Amino acid sequence: MPSTGLVSLAAIAALLAIAPRRAAADLTSDNVDFIYYGRMGIGWTPSGQVVAGKYMNLGDHKAIGGRLEEGDYLEPGIKYHIRKAKTEDDTSIDLITDYEVFSLNGAIISDLANGDISDIKIMPLQAYVQAKNVLTKGLTLWIGSNLYRKSDIHICDYFYFNSLPGQGIGAYYGGLDVAVLTQTGGSSFFATDLNAGMPAPATPAVVQRERTMLIAQYSVPLGIATSYVQGLGEFHVVPKSGNANRDAPANVNPTDYGAVGGVKLHLDLGGGNFNDGSVRVGNRIANGAESGGSTYSTFGQPGLDGTYRGALGLEVVEHFLVNVGDLVSVNGYGTLHFSRGSTSYVGQASAQDPTVLIVSPNNRFDYSFGARGTFYPSDQLHLITEATFQARKDEGRATGTAVKLSIAPTVVPSGERSAWTRPELRLIYTLGLYNQAAVDQLMSPYLQTMGPTKVAHFLGARTEWWF
Repeated sequence: MPSTGLVSLAAIAALLAIAPRRAAADLTSDNVDFIYYGRMGIGWTPSGQVVAGKYMNLGDHKAIGGRLEEGDYLEPGIKYHIRKAKTEDDTSIDLITDYEVFSLNGAIISDLANGDISDIKIMPLQAYVQAKNVLTKGLTLWIGSNLYRKSDIHICDYFYFNSLPGQGIGAYYGGLDVAVLTQTGGSSFFATDLNAGMPAPATPAVVQRERTMLIAQYSVPLGIATSYVQGLGEFHVVPKSGNANRDAPANVNPTDYGAVGGVKLHLDLGGGNFNDGSVRVGNRIANGAESGGSTYSTFGQPGLDGTYRGALGLEVVEHFLVNVGDLVSVNGYGTLHFSRGSTSYVGQASAQDPTVLIVSPNNRFDYSFGARGTFYPSDQLHLITEATFQARKDEGRATGTAVKLSIAPTVVPSGERSAWTRPELRLIYTLGLYNQAAVDQLMSPYLQTMGPTKVAHFLGARTEWWF
């Protein structure tokens, strides 16, 4: 059976095919830009498991270490220039759409190489209309689903500081960037069964709530090339769970909120060199930070009253790039994250013995530092080397650590000596070294797949492109 995503794409194609010809003719080829990010390849292991895409990093996210053992991913997109600006002050209108294609349980997303086509997912990623120089010169408005993120450490695939994908409305004017975003989901934070705990034959009565985020950012140029300092403020709120007839119990998903503040400094050092540093703090339901989580990824457990009173999230990031002539580029980073759930959390009574409390870890601290050196033996042959150290401490458990060392001879057909040139064709070997605590807790997707081992290996070949 085809996946829901494939059926959706087929329906879209059919609608385009029967669309009025006049509408299609109005948008000529010079008004359409095709944009694409992707990576494809293979990974090997001496045992039977699919290992590509099973990160060696110690976290729920992949952001506290390198990404060379990542899996297949495709992100095609189209930008439709509904109206092109003829002058700098003229109004322009664009429709931006992106899709992502990935495999849930394996590294192979080609239907020719993966016999389980239901494992391959095609999902809408972005779809929004953006109008520039509308109402007044310099004002940009947008509405729709927007990735809404700008700061990233590419070698970790880590979007930090202001990574806030969502659906909503936003505006840019000068250095000011404001938005109202919404999110929901199927997790217990959003979905509540109003009949939970009721005697049979009660049927589930699930209601779903929505998070609203008010975002404001402001950038001030420093007068040194493109250097700037940027402030960030967020306010998140969720209503209490309920429907038109009744509310959930008072301590089950009540009204809650959270606030975020942050600052980022970008220094343009010339010649493609830069240094970025940022600090971000959030509280209550905006406490996401652990392992590189966004603020909307509420971490930990609620308190006795069902709120996240006392919860906290801290993110600190340092990121730099230094080019040494046309010999080598060094891209390095350091990250630190701490997330804590409600300070009034006490655990849940055991079903077998109500006098015994079962307590889940309610805080996490992790940090990492690493660097990728890209050497240029020739224009078309580059050598990528990478090293990272990372540590993770969950409440009440021992600290897990990992060291990763990678080497990747890389063919660059364009012949450009740059850390950003694409496409790249890489042969990759990564060695991972875990301490006993990381092994015992199976802290990484690699360990969860391959089983307990202090020494991890990844051998693969992969291409990455963007345009």
